Amino acid sequence: MLEATWNDLKYGARVLRRSPRTTLVAIAILGLAIGANTAMFSAINHVFFRSFPFADADRLLRVRDQVTGADGQQHAFNMSARHVLGLRERASVFESLVAFSAESMTLTDGDLPERVSVVFENDGAADTLGVKPILGRAFTGEERRLGVASGAVVISHAMWQARFGGLPGAIGRTVLLDNRSFTVVGVMPPQYTFPYDAQFWVPFVLDPADQTHDFAVFCRLRPGVTVTQARDSLAAVAENIRMSSPDSPPGYTLQVAPMRESLVGDQDAPLRALADVVAFLLLVACVNVATLLLARSVSRRREFVIRSVLGASRARHVRQLLAESLVLAVIGCGAGLLLAGWLAPLTSSLIPTVLSDQLGLTTPSLDWRVLAFAAAVSAGSAILAGVVPAFGSWRNDPRTALADDGRTASAGVGHRRLLGALVVAETALTLVLLSGAGIVIRHFVRLETMPLGFEAKGLLTMEADVPASYPPGPARGELVRRIVERVRATAGVKAAGVTTVNPLGGGTWGTAAVSEEMAARDPNAAMNVNHRLVTPGLLGAMAIPLLRGRDFTDDDRATTLRVAIVSDRLARHFWPGEDPLGRRIRIARAGTPWLTVVGVAGDVSDSHDPGVPLETWYLPYDQNAATAAAAHIYVMARAPGDALAAVPSVRHAIASADGTLAPYGAAAMDRYYTGSISRERIGAAFMLGFGSFGLLLAALGVYGVMAFSVSERRAEIGVRLALGARAGQIVPMVFGRGLSLVVAGVVLGVGGAIALDRILASVLAEVGPVDGVVLGGASALILAAAAAACLIPALGAARVDPAAALSNAG
Repeated sequence: MLEATWNDLKYGARVLRRSPRTTLVAIAILGLAIGANTAMFSAINHVFFRSFPFADADRLLRVRDQVTGADGQQHAFNMSARHVLGLRERASVFESLVAFSAESMTLTDGDLPERVSVVFENDGAADTLGVKPILGRAFTGEERRLGVASGAVVISHAMWQARFGGLPGAIGRTVLLDNRSFTVVGVMPPQYTFPYDAQFWVPFVLDPADQTHDFAVFCRLRPGVTVTQARDSLAAVAENIRMSSPDSPPGYTLQVAPMRESLVGDQDAPLRALADVVAFLLLVACVNVATLLLARSVSRRREFVIRSVLGASRARHVRQLLAESLVLAVIGCGAGLLLAGWLAPLTSSLIPTVLSDQLGLTTPSLDWRVLAFAAAVSAGSAILAGVVPAFGSWRNDPRTALADDGRTASAGVGHRRLLGALVVAETALTLVLLSGAGIVIRHFVRLETMPLGFEAKGLLTMEADVPASYPPGPARGELVRRIVERVRATAGVKAAGVTTVNPLGGGTWGTAAVSEEMAARDPNAAMNVNHRLVTPGLLGAMAIPLLRGRDFTDDDRATTLRVAIVSDRLARHFWPGEDPLGRRIRIARAGTPWLTVVGVAGDVSDSHDPGVPLETWYLPYDQNAATAAAAHIYVMARAPGDALAAVPSVRHAIASADGTLAPYGAAAMDRYYTGSISRERIGAAFMLGFGSFGLLLAALGVYGVMAFSVSERRAEIGVRLALGARAGQIVPMVFGRGLSLVVAGVVLGVGGAIALDRILASVLAEVGPVDGVVLGGASALILAAAAAACLIPALGAARVDPAAALSNAG
């Protein structure tokens, strides 16, 4: 059997060499399709299957606080210190857990101050994650017991290279973070900055009274415990935490998710959409190659019949043709792997940033899973591309084929029907491909052109952390007021304000809120809202429209009536069809003060769900300067022309408010948003290329079949012309035949396109279940391309010389 198979492959290679043009075209088609699918799978493998740098990563879970509002919406948050301690005490399903919190601090031991990311970790990091320093040591038990007071710090590999030249002598050296001395005890592995793009790790002791930090919590399951069992166990734990913690809102529970699922979130949506669509490119390619091979089999009819007469069975015949297509697929697989390797740097841009930036999983690699996938796809392609020609060729009539003198070999009715069926199938699959590509492209266009709710052009943003020398309360408010005044006085700045959340920045503050009317109806009612502290003038600086009421003023101080501005979406949710001004809302927690609504602002898009503004309230910074949200600020400055040109002067103005301030993260908001949708942009570019290639294949397939059909019918066309038929009659006959096949394919493909649309709608935000514009556009594009492909052979048929055609037929 092996010897026979090897002989079939060698003979198949010889046959393919005899028709190099057809062979090269088929290899190019399969190579591009296999390469595209392999590249997409390589990225998927990178996201979902590549090992994390954690020990037994499959046993790691992330646990977060979760609040379910009265409207049924679920929102997850990092945990408070009290809740983390409650979880550690009561959750017996976990072997260990670690809690991380992050702050930006100023590193002042170099030539210039540098703002760095410092992560505070409790005493479970080593047992939970199992990542160890490559130089020096981890924190000792005593250092973990003392926490920050121990003065110990572990640094990232990049920081070790930048500050200490990668020398072993860095261990034992000191660094100054916010003017506090820390001793370097270890260096983490290269490219590892987990979590929060950490540059420094410091031990931290959890304090149940701590209200200024929230924590990302990761837990290690005990051996033999499943995720489902953990969820069931934590339901009771969440109830105990809620009953024992007065700060837990109604509808509180714990969200449990595997580590990979939690880290990736919905950042893989463009990648999954691409993978869904590009699979149809492979099917289109296989049908196209099958069409080529079936058309070529006509010239080999005598060979096939002679083999049959000499005793070759149908199975032997099919095996030989499958071997030929397998040779094509193997060579195409090699070309596809080269293409996938070339595309790897591009597909790496589709990798969620938490994997590439924090865990060092940057460029997808061609590991054994990818190679196995490529081999499987190639084998499947060989079967799909070879089975139709095999089926068509074994139906040859021996008497007809042997009577043929070899010059006039022509396809029988069965061949013509199969070729027509392939045109229909290729058209249908191409419609599905183009529809999916159109949805991905339109999704990107929608994101790029959607209203943000504010004017991003000409808006500069810059971050700063309130120095520790300003305790929570009025001192913070005075500092922020001084910052705003000095930035507004800067030459070239038209308006300025401060907020605690950049709506495009990826991070946000949220809280459970309740209106006075809602609380009266249901004491446990609550709804999650975006929580933003702002200074007077912030709405104007960002050009967020004030729809009703007034903006905050300098009179909205900590000692005056507590007020709020709500977004239009929040106002319509709490008071549908009613006037929200003068109504009262508060945090859904007993004892929190009521806030009087003094204004309604326009809705602003949120980076977590672009195009879907979330319910938001804005509170005066001065009245809330004692809260945790007030510790980190974003300065928003409106400048004419290029906003980045104002960076030096705005940075100087911020620093002049206090010499210890170290502003960072300067960005033009319009470019900021453009960068935030880079994965969608790359996905749209891929889809444009794949869709164009699929459309080209469909047009070439239709053209090839129609050209073949005309060549087969030259004698018939010659007779028609000799009997007086005009060219104007021949063109519609040929053109109509080809176009009717394409129309049948479009009709058949609509169902598949609708099914793919629904799949993509579950992956991409703001995609309806059926996108009629995209479906109609894809159909029109295919019909136009097919019409052009049919017209060329039809015009050629009208120019047939009757005498030559009849002479050749004879």
